[in-house]
Amino acid sequence: MRSLGVLFIGVLVAVGAFLGPLAGAHAFTTDEVKTAIQEHIAQKVKEGGGVFKFKDEATGKDLALEFVKIRIVRKIEGHGYFADVDFRVRGEPEKFYDIDFWVRPEGDKLIFVDARMHKYPKKEGNEWVLTTVTPLPWWWAVAQEHPGETADAKAWQVKAAIHTHIADKLREGGGVYRLKDEKTGQELALEFVKIHDPVRRIKGQGYFACTDFRVQGESERVYDIDFWLNEEKDKLTVTKTRIHKEPTKEGTGWVQKLRYTFEQDNPVEIP
Repeated sequence: MRSLGVLFIGVLVAVGAFLGPLAGAHAFTTDEVKTAIQEHIAQKVKEGGGVFKFKDEATGKDLALEFVKIRIVRKIEGHGYFADVDFRVRGEPEKFYDIDFWVRPEGDKLIFVDARMHKYPKKEGNEWVLTTVTPLPWWWAVAQEHPGETADAKAWQVKAAIHTHIADKLREGGGVYRLKDEKTGQELALEFVKIHDPVRRIKGQGYFACTDFRVQGESERVYDIDFWLNEEKDKLTVTKTRIHKEPTKEGTGWVQKLRYTFEQDNPVEIP
């Protein structure tokens, strides 16, 4: 039997010091958001030969899923709309996935930004139960924070800015994040995996977070990429991107090799 967990009730509106580019955008109804997401899913099902193909961020494997329903739609001011969508594995009706869809206004339309796994099926005895991923997508952190404002951006706001940057680059790159390796000059075609915890603020350098990307089509080759952000015109903006760890072949597997470390919060190259 499927465990649905605790439902988030109501519409979530987060108002912070860093609202992002969508503040004041046209407001869409829940039905309009659902329709936009269902149309996106239907198009992907058509392209996928009757299934919704979704890449498991943890394993890099493609899942063949069937749409069940949209359960909850939430709004985060300045960032767009987020929906919990239920899918089942094709041919395995007891195995469910909970996938979060992110859409945002662009003029009078809603555009798809990204979809991230929220819960996945895990076998417990003879049953499949939904298990929450860690770390959670940043939009769930908004629901857990205490009210009030702070002088600094909250961790979820930094993650939101990084994720927005990555999502825009994925759209520009035809589904991959293209990054020129400053060491080799090679252009890398990468698939976004996750943003690490914790997010930090480094004095004099702005905000900082690590991320994981895998080489397109090679699930075991994973890069650790660092992002720096600063506030520009009341908006958090990615100002620097660097490869922190590169995948290196050792025997039959891949391990991450440091390119630099930190000393007193300053990057120091490793020869």
